[in-house]
Amino acid sequence: MTTREPQPYTVSIAALPRLIPRTATFMDARSWVFWVGMALTLFGLVRWTPFVARALRDHPETAVLAAILWLLYGLVFIVILYQLEMFERRSPVTVLGALLWGALAAPGLGAIAAPAMHDVVASALGADNPWVSSFAAPLVEEPLKLLGVLALALIPGARVRSAADGLFYGAVVGLGFQVSESFLYTAAFSADGTTDTVWAMFTLRGLIGGLWSHATFTAIAGAGLGYFFNAGTSQLSRVAALAGGLGLAMTLHGFFDSPLLSGAAVLSSIVKGIPVLALFLVVLRWAHLRERRTFAGLAAHIVPDDLVSPGDFTTLATRRARRRARHWARKRGGRATARALRRLQAAQLSLLTAAHEDGWGSPRTVEYSRDVRILGATVDRRQADWDARLARLSD
Repeated sequence: MTTREPQPYTVSIAALPRLIPRTATFMDARSWVFWVGMALTLFGLVRWTPFVARALRDHPETAVLAAILWLLYGLVFIVILYQLEMFERRSPVTVLGALLWGALAAPGLGAIAAPAMHDVVASALGADNPWVSSFAAPLVEEPLKLLGVLALALIPGARVRSAADGLFYGAVVGLGFQVSESFLYTAAFSADGTTDTVWAMFTLRGLIGGLWSHATFTAIAGAGLGYFFNAGTSQLSRVAALAGGLGLAMTLHGFFDSPLLSGAAVLSSIVKGIPVLALFLVVLRWAHLRERRTFAGLAAHIVPDDLVSPGDFTTLATRRARRRARHWARKRGGRATARALRRLQAAQLSLLTAAHEDGWGSPRTVEYSRDVRILGATVDRRQADWDARLARLSD
């Protein structure tokens, strides 16, 4: 019989010691991790800029089109990632930092490490072996991308507090890497100066392969890292999750880059990508369930019931439950009551998030507690006004 994992209630049960956040974002001038990350990102920018400048100089029309397409792609993907969030909205500044690591730091470091790893793998498998790239690329790229998530986990202000947090920031780092790499590939393959090549590359790498590319790989590895830092289980379990997440990401990356079905690019991408997407959805579901269990524990044991009770959390636990509650409020008290309830729900989720990230009694929990009380009174007042209006109409 296996032992069930105890429910995490607040940040105090973190597996590794965690510091109280000093800043609202990852930009912490007193953290050496922040400054090392900034230096590596600037290094990546220095390495990346000549490639962009060359593409713009040699083929400005195709390079500009490629840049516009991939930047728009990244923007749409970020919106989708935000929609996948169950309870909280991340700091845009921290999200930007994760994007820059993926787009600049990881490729910049990879430009040094990748040729060396390619030579090592080629010496083991043979220089002409078609599997060399499918082994060499994941061994370099996945650890470098995960370093960005690790850096955020080591900066208190980034508030990486769960497997779901690690998954989210892993996806953001991977997205930055994907956009950066895809732009360079598109610029290289469209050296003939035709826009048709740009559209073909965007269709293949973005519209078809986007759901099972770097964002997916690094999200899986990031979930394992988030679990390692925050789960209240044994050290062996946490190390296994960390190593397993990274190992799975590298395996899926290598499988996707493998020469299997190499003759048909679209068919190969779909056939190899569907298993990757399926495993990602399994990890996403697991991370969301853990996060929901954490917030349920906070509502039951940490946050006072007059702010968020266990019963309140049943209407907050999913987007569907929140929409259902607002629909009922609209029928029961009109549009104004439904709008007030939406604001109250947002404040209650912010309060639970602050309790999880900073601990109960932190300045953020004090602020959000005040907001919840004010908005709760507003909902009651809206409902009373609606009831009084109905009573007058019935007279």
